[in-house]
Amino acid sequence: MVCPRLLKRFWVLPLLFNAAVTSLATTAEAASAACDGTQLELSVRELDASPAVRFRFSLAVSAEGRSEQAVMQQLNHRLGRLRRELGPLLQGKLTVSAPTNYSRGSGVEKRFVARAAVSADVTPANFNPFIQTVGVMPGVRQQGVQSMADEAAARKLQQNLMAKALLRGTSEAEATAEVIGLNQVRIISIQRGDSIQSPRPMLMKSSAEGFDPQQAPSPRTSVGLRLVYCLS
Repeated sequence: MVCPRLLKRFWVLPLLFNAAVTSLATTAEAASAACDGTQLELSVRELDASPAVRFRFSLAVSAEGRSEQAVMQQLNHRLGRLRRELGPLLQGKLTVSAPTNYSRGSGVEKRFVARAAVSADVTPANFNPFIQTVGVMPGVRQQGVQSMADEAAARKLQQNLMAKALLRGTSEAEATAEVIGLNQVRIISIQRGDSIQSPRPMLMKSSAEGFDPQQAPSPRTSVGLRLVYCLS
């Protein structure tokens, strides 16, 4: 009598970027029947780049003065100028956080500070004009920029990567079955974990030559499958 054996093989790909990762997890049972042969467990991961269709800038807007009221007025003035001058360059609208304020020093040296975080999306065509406009604004500091993928294109890429991963896993299972003298391959379990990885934010400065947005790191989409096959 031949006892069922568990064969395992794993592929591991390093993460190319440190970023905030959006995770999707789905589990599908391909069949509920127990395997009457040899179980083979495979971990397969496929990774590919998505074209960047927009860039998300993070900005910090600040104001400083001798009274809390004056500081808030100055901050609102700077935010208003930001909206007016950047408006034609944006894809969508500015996202502005609730302002924060604090004081430092004491007596005649006491100063009040107010700050707000701003997020803005721009197309590749407006990339350099955006940087140049922000660069001359007082109290506005660039925090970084991330390349962003088109959501529909990223979903389509996920589907293509899943199909590629399944084909790769099945091909490996069939090759393993042939090596050990078996000829039936049946998938009995699929566990899926996907992620869309945005590149680490970059700091951009205005320059005479400008910056080519095509040189920015592209977002990457990853599909990971944990596959269990029954070989008999």
